[in-house]
This record gives sequence, structure tokens and C-alpha cells, in this order.
Amino acid sequence: MQQLASRIWPHGPHAGGVGWEAAIDQLTGELVLADDGDGVAGWAGITGGELILQADPARPEAARMLAEWATKTAIAAQLTVTVFDGDEAVGAAVTAAGFTRLPGAEPVAGMFRAASPAGAVLPAGYRIRGVRAGEAAARVEVHRAAWRPATLPWPASVLPTVSPEATSRFTMSHYEQVRNTWLYDQDLDLVVEAPDGTLAACCIAWWDPAAGCAEIEPLGVVPEHRRRGLATAMCWEVGARVAALGGNQVFINTSPRPDYPAPAQTYLAAGLEVVGRGQLYRQAR
Repeated sequence: MQQLASRIWPHGPHAGGVGWEAAIDQLTGELVLADDGDGVAGWAGITGGELILQADPARPEAARMLAEWATKTAIAAQLTVTVFDGDEAVGAAVTAAGFTRLPGAEPVAGMFRAASPAGAVLPAGYRIRGVRAGEAAARVEVHRAAWRPATLPWPASVLPTVSPEATSRFTMSHYEQVRNTWLYDQDLDLVVEAPDGTLAACCIAWWDPAAGCAEIEPLGVVPEHRRRGLATAMCWEVGARVAALGGNQVFINTSPRPDYPAPAQTYLAAGLEVVGRGQLYRQAR
């Protein structure tokens, strides 16, 4: 599935994001593959009313079969799917299956910036480095601390709906699966070390040489170390490392959201730009 994503990029999700979501058991609720004897020709998954459908443009029959499977399988009253710009095979398949472009929907977007040799600028005493051997437990804990739901920068209107007891789902088992995922590189599994030697932030850059682009997924900062420019610095560090590897782009699979504006604001400050990537289609059932 990751190799298919790499081949069709940018007309679909980045291979790194596919691998990350699979490794942490977050990809979809129900998943099928289309295999025509020459490997994975496409895949689809349904979570609630959302369909994800990817197919090799050179094997359009896979897209048609997967769209038909989704139509027969989904139980939601409405099913939506993203059709990425330039993905004619999936566009034709979902249109034939009765999907139409969702009126008034904002374009599906991501955030990009050019890779650049210019590296990170950090507060005094902080440094960015790759995760070390034997540091797995600390690496898991910095992720969990950065992604504890009640401490995330929600707008005031959303925060009361977040349980103060909620914790991150990320476990050592998930981390081991991440480390065994295609495209994972320990040198690009980055942490920020604070002046006292503890870990203050983390991110993974999924570098795909075939695409010339690395996806950052995920990136998090421990609450006590926020508002010091660490997230921005990590984005710049990834850009410098990708440039050194011969790459040209850094990608983050998000865009501005009124219910959670802080991440996109941070990435805009780090020089990423919002780029439309596709359209949302709907099938009324």
C-alpha cells in the first residue's frame, strides 16, 4: 500500500502517512485490497461515512471494483470520498458508482514548503537530534505527553468537550510497529532535547526518495515547552535534512481548521503554504 502511494504521489496520500496510520492501527475501520496478480493494484477502507480509495492509474479496473465494493458494504446514510487532483481513475470510478462532487465543500488541502539548507533556530540550551538506541521508552513518553488530549491547544469553545482523563493511545507496541514500517529512518525520527536532558518535542519525517518529498507525521511538543518555537524549528530541521538527501519538498497532511487552528498557524509560521489537493465527493444512500 505504501509503495502504491509512492508511485501515484502527489495524486493521493503520502506513503509515510499511510505507513504511520497503519502502524498505529488508525488507518480505517474496514479495509480491502485489490490484487490482480501483480501486487497491490488498489485499496479501500471505510470508517463511518468516510471512504478512502486509492488505485494504480494504470489499472483502472481496480478503482472500479473498489468503488463497487464500497457501495455494497457501507451502511452509513451518506458516504464521502476524496478524489485527488489528477487521479482520473478514481474520479471516473466513484462517478460511475453514483458519487457527485459535494456542493460548497472546501477543497481538500495539505501544507508544503520547499526543502532548504537553512536549519533550525532553537532557544538556548535546546538541540534537535535523531532518537538514540535504547531511548524507546523516553521516545514513547514524549509523544504521549505531547499528545495528551486535554493539554492540546484547543479553542476555548472546544476544550470543555475534551475529557481531562483522556490519554494518548500511543504505546510501545505502536512504536515498535512504526520502527518496522517501510520508509522509517531512525535519523529522521527527531527529538528536541531540553537543557535538562529531557525530551521536549518529537516528530518523524517520512522521506520518500521516489517522490522527492518527506511527510512530517506526527509532530508534537510537550506542554511545558510550548511557545518557544520548537515546532517551527523542527519543520526547518526536516527541510534541511531533506535538502541534504536531495529532496525538494516537505509536506504536512493538514490545513487550517476553525475547530483546531493552532497547528496550521504554527506551520504557516514555519514557511509552509496551503495547497489544494483534491475535492470531496458524496454518495447519498
